Amino acid sequence: MKISGRFLAAAILIAAICPSTEAQSESFADFRNKVLNEFNEFRSSILENYDKFLEGAWKDYDQIKGVKSNPVPKPRTAPTVSNPDAPVTKTSPAVSTPVASKPQANVYPNKTKTPESQTQAQPDNYTQKTPVAKPTTAADDLPASANGTDRFNMAGIQLEVPHIEYNISRRLANTHEFGAHWRGLAKTSLASQLIPEFRNLAEKHGFNDYLTFMAVNAYVDNRFPQAHSSSRKSLVHFLMANMGYDVRLGTNQTGTAMLLIPFNQMVFAHPYLNINGKKYFIFADENVDLTKPDNLRISTCALPSDADAGKPLDLLLKELRLPEKPYRYNISFGNITLTGELNQAVMPLLYRYPQMPTADFAKSAILPDVRRQIVSQLKTQLSGMEEKTAVNTLLQFVQKGFEYSTDEDFHGFEKPYFLEETLFYPKNDCEDRAIFYTYLLWEVLGIPNQLICYPGHESASVSLSTPVKGISYSHSGKTFYISDPTYIGSVTGQCMPDFEQTAPEIDFTYK
Repeated sequence: MKISGRFLAAAILIAAICPSTEAQSESFADFRNKVLNEFNEFRSSILENYDKFLEGAWKDYDQIKGVKSNPVPKPRTAPTVSNPDAPVTKTSPAVSTPVASKPQANVYPNKTKTPESQTQAQPDNYTQKTPVAKPTTAADDLPASANGTDRFNMAGIQLEVPHIEYNISRRLANTHEFGAHWRGLAKTSLASQLIPEFRNLAEKHGFNDYLTFMAVNAYVDNRFPQAHSSSRKSLVHFLMANMGYDVRLGTNQTGTAMLLIPFNQMVFAHPYLNINGKKYFIFADENVDLTKPDNLRISTCALPSDADAGKPLDLLLKELRLPEKPYRYNISFGNITLTGELNQAVMPLLYRYPQMPTADFAKSAILPDVRRQIVSQLKTQLSGMEEKTAVNTLLQFVQKGFEYSTDEDFHGFEKPYFLEETLFYPKNDCEDRAIFYTYLLWEVLGIPNQLICYPGHESASVSLSTPVKGISYSHSGKTFYISDPTYIGSVTGQCMPDFEQTAPEIDFTYK
């Protein structure tokens, strides 16, 4: 019996709208469970036959270079208003109208095309200029296996799962060995005993799909450090596939194994394969240079076109719950001060996080308690201010409370911050400030606003209840005024001169 994801969705929808005679004799919940059970049986059959797919035909795919979301370089220093005391005189007729596509230098005001929200992010690469200190705990010196558990380190976090006796091949040399390896793993208790433990770890610590994948990798690398990548990646593939993910196994021309992963989000500046119109991003051991000729063509087994190989991984993050390692932050400018503690144990986990769209960095919440702290403090300090004054006070706090540096200069690679990282690192750039500022505009002042993107620059705009002079655009019947946390000394309505005649792209809207 073949049941696709589309069939499952259609069956449930039809049952909900127009129940069949059979469904009428039983509750909808029973009928839905029946359909889901049939789907799970089909899914199990795919896993049960995966060894045959691995032993079957493998197809070569050319590596596709990672896509940069914004190829224009950022300024090395933050632009400053030339005359901070000059009044804002430009008015809304001299505006840029945001459009759905990337803005071009020759896009001018008074365009009538309706803007559409899009996402942006910054690229990832593989060098590190300013490493984050590795957190340590008392468990660092404990043996890998002790008291019936396997202990392993993931970015400074000590994790453990119950010890299960099994072995893996030292090296896999061909497709038949990959298939035999899968069959051997399927005969163990890994699927029934180890996978639930990783799900428990994810639930306990707030790991999303990607961090769960990181945990599985860390476990395998710790458990079998001497095994070849072909065997270790084969084990990770087995575990992730049995957890319901569409993680695929690939090899380069010399037998180095890699994992091929689809995501719900775009991942920028990361190489991938296009398999049947779907992006599978390439993940290999840290010592593998994906730019070398040996890695420019990668093979993976051919699955049936109607096979449901699992779900893509999600990169959005919610609350992370990790052992506490307090870090004290203190950020001040003028009469505004933010002070408190955050758990710096999360920082190494986030340091090399895949470069997803800017909107998804804005949507993710890592430490909700810290966010509540800063929102509460700012509400108190901005209380009683007139709307425009409160907005500009918050704007100039973000402009001048942090030191500006491009990620390339500070980290050695492009790294957008989650909001919590802005409180941790002493330097930041435009997208970090824009993510931080737009969140506070909405959560502290309740001001509708947008994250917007220009070539080489991330900024913000606000919708005010009272019009002001300056650069603005219309979106969904509202006027949004440029309010740029990286244009030092500017007030709401002032736009960097280079972008006054450029249409910004909307990344995310708070409303």
